[in-house]
Amino acid sequence: MKWWNRFWRSTDTLADALEPSQWVHLTLPGWNEGPPVDGLRVWHDSDGDALSLAIPTSGSELSRASDEMELRHRCRKLAQNRGGGLIEVHAIPRGTNSVSLIYKRQDFPAYVYSGMLITSVRGNSLVWTIVAVERGMTGVREAVVASNLMNAGKLTAEDYKRYWAEDPYEAAYRGVDRSVMRFMSDDESYDEQFPQHPLSKVRRVLAMLPNTMQFDSEAL
Repeated sequence: MKWWNRFWRSTDTLADALEPSQWVHLTLPGWNEGPPVDGLRVWHDSDGDALSLAIPTSGSELSRASDEMELRHRCRKLAQNRGGGLIEVHAIPRGTNSVSLIYKRQDFPAYVYSGMLITSVRGNSLVWTIVAVERGMTGVREAVVASNLMNAGKLTAEDYKRYWAEDPYEAAYRGVDRSVMRFMSDDESYDEQFPQHPLSKVRRVLAMLPNTMQFDSEAL
């Protein structure tokens, strides 16, 4: 079974997905739609990474969070249920209840980065999920960033042990192994230095999605 198929078959806090109707169109360059998988519409790029669209039967629990703290808690729990650690969560002020999140999990020796954008279109929750995998030599981003910080005197060996990997919003969180928690090198400020890294790709796709979605007029 393909790695992305295993990912989609895992359970989370979202309701079971209905097959998304064809009134949603994607114009994201470099991504081509293939056959649906388990009721999800699926696109792939030249790297073999995957982007999916689902419409949950009862909407998204994440977009109904009452405040930022609850939203982070729900996203952290979603990541934990999939064996991953949360990297970031953003509530998007676009006039709708839109939420984006990124988390990572380990498929040794590589990391798998997952980004989700949950948005609402006239009462329908759209759940976009981008999954990108480390390929080739792994750990380069982490090694380079750690080395540069240490050489600049901004990170000591003791700091590395204590602060390199931790939840971005709750430092005391220990719900998953530290190996999948947010690393200092996962910060968005390093994306420009590592544009081909899967985490950089996930952030790029999430940022582009709102402007590359189109909808049939009769659906609005």
